Amino acid sequence: MKSRERVKLALEHKEADRIPIDLGAMRSTGIATIAYNNLRKKLKITKGLARMYDFIQQLAYPEKEIRDLFHIDVIDAGQAFLNDDSDWREWTLNDNSKCLIPKYLNVEIDSEGTVLLKNSDNVILGKKPKSSLYVDQCYWVYKDLPGIPDTFNEKDLVKQLWAIPSPPWHLDIFNDNDYKIFINNIKKLHDETDYAIMLAVGCNLFETGNFLRGMENFLVDIYLDKAGTQRLLDKLVEKNMKFLDRVLKGAGEYVDLLQFGDDLGSQNGPFMSPDIFKEIFKPRYKKMWDFVHDNSSCKVFLHSCGSVYELLPHLIDAGLDVLNPVQTTTANMEPERLKKEFGKYVTFWGGGCNTQYVLAAKSPEEVKEDVKRRIEIFGKDGGFVFNQIHNVLANVPPENVIAMLEAAYEYGKY
Repeated sequence: MKSRERVKLALEHKEADRIPIDLGAMRSTGIATIAYNNLRKKLKITKGLARMYDFIQQLAYPEKEIRDLFHIDVIDAGQAFLNDDSDWREWTLNDNSKCLIPKYLNVEIDSEGTVLLKNSDNVILGKKPKSSLYVDQCYWVYKDLPGIPDTFNEKDLVKQLWAIPSPPWHLDIFNDNDYKIFINNIKKLHDETDYAIMLAVGCNLFETGNFLRGMENFLVDIYLDKAGTQRLLDKLVEKNMKFLDRVLKGAGEYVDLLQFGDDLGSQNGPFMSPDIFKEIFKPRYKKMWDFVHDNSSCKVFLHSCGSVYELLPHLIDAGLDVLNPVQTTTANMEPERLKKEFGKYVTFWGGGCNTQYVLAAKSPEEVKEDVKRRIEIFGKDGGFVFNQIHNVLANVPPENVIAMLEAAYEYGKY
């Protein structure tokens, strides 16, 4: 069975020949470049350097040799771009290993060794201290205002760290030449491979409010300034709808999943009450997701960390097809509970290995047991794509990465 067919069956809640496997199809199902370099070394892969496409989280694209070895079924549409070596430049990681990063990134290192990540106007949006493995946001355009502004400058809405693009969003799809590249490259990936293709569109609402106002301010805004919050969200939705229309008209027929993102949960529960979510956020998600369903066959994939159990009925009602990363280590998110209550309505994409307490800390044998147990729960009757809970971090031994992916293939056969 071909990968694309296998994934589509899982999304239809049907059993294929085996459970599909993902590694690196989006920015929360991937692998830190340090861990990836260690994996390449363990597997004796010496050709070229890893391509670190996500500078904020320091994530690498899994190359074809790795995808083939571990039977990976899904690919990030971003891998259709920057395919020439001249698009990349060398970078040194914290462990002194080497990788490549996109040349278009505006990155500097100050006298103390802090990495500064800037936008095209040289505004420093993020900093990575010398000892850190990640880039932290350091600029919030509306943080020091007394409240949400009455009107919004389009340029302000992208003055935030997560607006720093990863491929293909280094392209401006409202520019005709870039749009042609965008369409043609994704079409080529679709026509020349049999992977299921995931395209990250983001279209964050809650998170963008945090990125613009700061989390403390925005959590207060949601309750004390509902009118301002809805004014901001409506502006974001308006912007997102134009973007989605352009994406779907150009590449919708070549893409299987559109990846949205919003971290709606903490370890203990959602960041807001279900009633507030239903009132403020749900209708705006529904507007975007209905548009996707009405104008394409793409599935709506939402990345949301944390405990979102209480929000899941509303998300499903709004049109959610796929949930990731399925953070089963948080409140009310036990695998058995999720599968029993929501397994008919949503595909679980993740939850396949405990990254918080097992993947980095336990033996390969214990990793395999964790994978086996989770597959037995999530895999029945389809509706499951294997991935660990969020990214494989830098400190995960290569033996454990191998054990996890081998177990996913071994125990995932129907």
